[in-house]
Amino acid sequence: MYETVCKLKLLKPVFRQQKRLKGNLTDNVRQAKTFLDKAQALFTTYKEDIFLDLVKSCRRVYSVAVKLEISMLQQRAKLRWLKHGDQSSKIFFRKINTTRVKQRIFQITKVDGELLTAQHDVNQEFISYFQNLLGGPRLHRRIDLEFLRHELKHTITTAEASLLVTPVTLSEVKEAFFAIDVESAPGPDGYTSAFFRNAWPVIGQAMFQAIGEFFRTGKMLKQINTTLISLIPKVSLPRYVSDYRPIACCNVLYKSITKIIVKRLQQVLPLMIDYSQNAFVPGRSITDNILLAQELMAASFSVSLNGSIHGFFKGGRGLRQGDPMSPYLFVLVMEIWNLLLRINEAADFQYHWKCKDIGLINLCFADDVLLFCKAHLPSIMQERQQILDYLGFQEGSLPVKYLGIPLTSSRLTIADCRPLIDKVDARLAGWNNQILSYAGRLQLIKSVLTTLHTYWASAFILPKGVLKTLEKKMRQFLWQGSAGSRNAKVAWAWITKPKEEGGLGIRSLTTTNQALMLKQLWRILQNDGTSIWVDWIQRYRLRHSTIWTFNGALGSWGWKKMLKLRPLLQRGVIYKIGDGSSFSLWQDAWHERGPLCLTFPQGPEVTGLPLSSSLSSVIQSNQWCWPASTDADIIGITSQLPPLHPSAADCISWRSSSGKFTFLAAVSLIQPTTPRVSWYVLLQGNFKIPRHGFILWMAILEKLSTMDKPWVPRTENGCVLCGGLFDETHDHLFFKCSYSKRCLSILRRKIRFQWPFLEWQTGLIWASKRWRGPHLINAAFRATLAALVYHLWAERNNRKFSATSASAEYITSRVLDDIRMRILAAECPPSLQS
Repeated sequence: MYETVCKLKLLKPVFRQQKRLKGNLTDNVRQAKTFLDKAQALFTTYKEDIFLDLVKSCRRVYSVAVKLEISMLQQRAKLRWLKHGDQSSKIFFRKINTTRVKQRIFQITKVDGELLTAQHDVNQEFISYFQNLLGGPRLHRRIDLEFLRHELKHTITTAEASLLVTPVTLSEVKEAFFAIDVESAPGPDGYTSAFFRNAWPVIGQAMFQAIGEFFRTGKMLKQINTTLISLIPKVSLPRYVSDYRPIACCNVLYKSITKIIVKRLQQVLPLMIDYSQNAFVPGRSITDNILLAQELMAASFSVSLNGSIHGFFKGGRGLRQGDPMSPYLFVLVMEIWNLLLRINEAADFQYHWKCKDIGLINLCFADDVLLFCKAHLPSIMQERQQILDYLGFQEGSLPVKYLGIPLTSSRLTIADCRPLIDKVDARLAGWNNQILSYAGRLQLIKSVLTTLHTYWASAFILPKGVLKTLEKKMRQFLWQGSAGSRNAKVAWAWITKPKEEGGLGIRSLTTTNQALMLKQLWRILQNDGTSIWVDWIQRYRLRHSTIWTFNGALGSWGWKKMLKLRPLLQRGVIYKIGDGSSFSLWQDAWHERGPLCLTFPQGPEVTGLPLSSSLSSVIQSNQWCWPASTDADIIGITSQLPPLHPSAADCISWRSSSGKFTFLAAVSLIQPTTPRVSWYVLLQGNFKIPRHGFILWMAILEKLSTMDKPWVPRTENGCVLCGGLFDETHDHLFFKCSYSKRCLSILRRKIRFQWPFLEWQTGLIWASKRWRGPHLINAAFRATLAALVYHLWAERNNRKFSATSASAEYITSRVLDDIRMRILAAECPPSLQS
């Protein structure tokens, strides 16, 4: 291990030298672009092969420079939503600079109210605070836990225990390294996961030997177990050191060791946990594990402040947020606390009236704990006062936040969801002043705004007013860039269609909410014994009925809202009948008519089969065997019986290719389908440029603000591209206008780009058939069409609003430059690049 650390240290001067040789990557891009422009100007002037070769070489140099700069910026900025949007745009650089400014700490207020502004004093205040918090004296209190052994419900076997300390394998080490996100922040040594992945053929064996040494000896060098504390503000305007959350940035080698341990723990933890704990992977303490002891006792810390590292102190207590091991260590300790809570139940303890059957006293999720007992006011008041006196907690009142969402005993209102709406408003406020293209806004909506409500939507059906408000804000942001704007050019219902049906693929928030709640109903149907909530529903809600026949008017508002989705659930569920013993004859939805006790309520009386009968009562010798009857309903039911599967057990599957419930399968069930559009293929391909594709999409729908549209002020009707000789319509612009025809002619001569001189919509049908498929030439032509439409529309707007104009030759050169750069970035064959 020492040898590995030394080698990694020796590599750093080499990397610093490479950095000096490469220079400023942003300046390199500017210089490469300047050389490319000059080379293109020479080739345009002299039309000689030598200058064509020079242009090709400059393009390759420029492409490499751009890739290096984007890679560097993405690692620094962590703006993942920009990766498939407008890369290296002004918004990209502006976001980086804004983040850097927000992260700088120029002053801090001490607990006594003194304001520190000198940078040295600010640094020392942070170091002192976290040294006391994480490196303070450990409380040595010996506790004998032997008395807990007889209370343990589950223990692991010797074989399972030995699994935790078996020697590691090379494949196990490699899997641990490659499981670390390449974009995660590096530790104090500066090495990211990307370095280890790319260099694995060279350094893999050395990493295996270093980690193997740790598992043999249980010893770890302090250089590996050193942690960099990164400070994340908890509030919008932090004043005190306590307003910052310390996130541990650990070295990749350390993370790999803990990931191996965690993966082994995951195999045994579910066997030993009380199901009232739901955070991370449930489990309890394994106190004799030398590796875990090493984890807790030898960590060292430094604080990252304003881009510099300050202080160095040893850890004495606490867990590191950001350490892969910390969640599991926390759960192990909480399991002991949970066990102590049960042992110390008073003899006269009385359960909450809806918790006794499952023995539920408390619910734990990380450090959030809920305690349940009978509503005996005197004893509750006494316990409440003791908690306030001993722990110093602040007393609250309903509704309160529990795990980030409101906990209320009444119907969820729009006011309760205000924090969710405010979160969306805060995101929009940070984007409103940015100059973003339509494609940039679309990417933000898809990757950020549509996901903000997902956590809430997984817990309950959100009020329609909340969903409409959120979608309204997204619609306004898409079209005008601010939440208070109007004039949407395409209906939101069309935008939320799948791409192959002509939409933009933004998923409806209502559809998302319903799909997530269907998952909860599906869990009730499966009832695999792993969920305390499902167990509680079965015992206290359904009792002797099923989810299909339970009275939807009973229960909490959230439960009643959820039950309204049963018709959707029934459309997606398939009952595969073996011997029928697991299904109810009258109360399960195994028949296409649904639960027979609802569609045929007199059934038990007519057939003589009680309501509690299982489906096996009408199956004999692997055949349906219903009582003989002349009743019309019985005849109708028996004429539509599903097939039996005698060789298989009874099971419930989802109506999908895999038979398993997935979020996307639920969405496809809920979302109404419309016919596919043929022109969808024109917006696909490896060479598509998002901002070009968006304008082409609007042009296909004929939603660009041409002069023939009723919402466009009629100052003049003529086409500005051809001198106002013809009315400006989509048919004219694409491509009956003399200017656009000239652009087509140049492209036909240069790259053999063919376009039929037909009506716009007819031409799109022709192109959809002609350029279909993954062939590189077809993909390049599709991208060329999008680029041409984009630049023609941009030129039209420049002439109309900026009084500037460009020649057709210039427009086509812009089109070809965009496509060439995109092809170069995609690393296509040289024949296509030329």
